[in-house]
Amino acid sequence: MNMIVNDAQALAFVTGQAYRINQTVYETRFPDWDFGRLIFVDTTGPAWSPGILTYTSDLTGAAKFQSGYAKDIPLADVSQDMQTKTFHLAAIGYQYNIEEINTAIQIGASLPNRRARAARLAYTKFMYDLTLKGSAEKGLGGLINYPGVVTGIVPADGTGSATFWVNSAGVGIKTPAQIVRDVNIALQGINLATFETEMADTLLLPVEAYNYIAATPYSATTMETILSFVMRTNIYTLTTGRPLTIRTVRELGTAGEAGAAGTGRLVAYKNDENYVKLHLPMPHQFLPVYQDGPLNWQVPGIFRTGGVELLTTVAFRYLDGISQPPA
Repeated sequence: MNMIVNDAQALAFVTGQAYRINQTVYETRFPDWDFGRLIFVDTTGPAWSPGILTYTSDLTGAAKFQSGYAKDIPLADVSQDMQTKTFHLAAIGYQYNIEEINTAIQIGASLPNRRARAARLAYTKFMYDLTLKGSAEKGLGGLINYPGVVTGIVPADGTGSATFWVNSAGVGIKTPAQIVRDVNIALQGINLATFETEMADTLLLPVEAYNYIAATPYSATTMETILSFVMRTNIYTLTTGRPLTIRTVRELGTAGEAGAAGTGRLVAYKNDENYVKLHLPMPHQFLPVYQDGPLNWQVPGIFRTGGVELLTTVAFRYLDGISQPPA
């Protein structure tokens, strides 16, 4: 007669299986939602800290010509500001029921890892969305919609006075030279706003805009594409000698706002932990197995994050209207 495994046996079996499954799942990479390629991820904070305080300072004062009899000497000063970022708890786990556990024990099989993989993937998707778009529920901004970032619309000098590099049919609307200029407008905006002390080193583009410039020759007399020309001649590379990072983000295809609502948005920023970071003091981790019902064993998963923090919005620029979403 087949016997039902008791609760203690089931718990011991699931615990051992969960350890093996979790180790395997954590070794698996999910590149589709790799938020770490877009931003510096700060995991240094204490896991259960309520948040983090960031202090910023600025220097003021200017030297002047002065009379030897003067009594009003110009003075330098240092101003200091503080901003708070609260950390929030989030969770995603997985479970097994009594039928799955008893079947696996009696036939000598392992428990499937698909639910653990699904939980890990759900965490990755959650963090990817939070990194890009923030959270209205928690009042957090993301890389593509952070409050206070200077936002503009690219010049409307394409065919028919359009702003687009490429329209919804995949047809180019602006000349290669105009596209290169639009890129440099974004890059120089940050450079000028910081009195030429900083430059954006990263561009995020809608997929439609990126694919168009990657596949379109810069001119009829060369096989060099618009993208390769941009990579070679943009003001960041020409100034620093370092390559400009350009990545695609599909969510940018409709991120434009105001006068360019629903159009493609270009994001330019300095990807440096001193300017922007993603707070993740507790990356996703699975907790010990516990029985949460007469027929069910659960493996909770938790993580804590403060989302994206821009220490200053001056190192960011948004330019809207560079593409139309596909028809």
